[in-house]
Amino acid sequence: NAKFDGAVVINEIMYHPISENPLEEYLELRNVTTSPINLVDWRFTRGIDFTFTNASIPAFGFLVVAADLATFQAKYPGVTNVLGNWVGRLSNIDEDVELEDATGTRVDLVHYANQGDWAIRQRGPLDNGSYGWEWYAEHDGTVINTGPGGEIGGGKSLELIQARQLNDNGQNWTASAPVGGTPGRSNSITATNIAPLIYSVTHLPAVPKPTNVVFITAKLVDEKTNGVTAQLFFRNATSTTPGAFVSTNFLDDGL
Repeated sequence: NAKFDGAVVINEIMYHPISENPLEEYLELRNVTTSPINLVDWRFTRGIDFTFTNASIPAFGFLVVAADLATFQAKYPGVTNVLGNWVGRLSNIDEDVELEDATGTRVDLVHYANQGDWAIRQRGPLDNGSYGWEWYAEHDGTVINTGPGGEIGGGKSLELIQARQLNDNGQNWTASAPVGGTPGRSNSITATNIAPLIYSVTHLPAVPKPTNVVFITAKLVDEKTNGVTAQLFFRNATSTTPGAFVSTNFLDDGL
């Protein structure tokens, strides 16, 4: 039974508040359908433990679940579409957050992180006369980069960009514009048309010889049903000097 699959999505995650107080954590759900949905006996079963006892989410509406209701209301007094309290706390590094309906069927699952597609790679601070590379994510508590890339503040939430696109990929998430996020309302960085999400990039042979033809494959997922195109940019190495980048079209033939 996948009745609600894609109908209600995890839309915003405050997993590492700038205060370091886990009671300020929250999750936000979004109903992307034209009808209200009853959430009675739905549960968060991974990341945190919370059961909805008397709740519904309106058509195209939002609902916040707070770690601690009193703490949340003190920080966000204007947000009324909120429930609490949950058991547990969200990881500051990476976590599975799973939502199930009343039958125990998975509705949504997000594995967020503070590295990889969920963050940006920047030059770090000066260390023993050189600059290394580090991951930075403004949704990961207090983040200050004093390297050549400048400084980044923290305390923001993790927001879904396109709610009708897959939300299992960090390419569709980014830090909120305001510190503290946008609980209970539309995300600050929401967009209706984003670049296709890129999955399963591979190249064969894995370690090509200079004489090999190299095949690159990838899966692209987009909100459009057709008309998606992609180009591969590559360059050949001549001796130890890379050549200029050239491009070629990907072929949408399944091969």
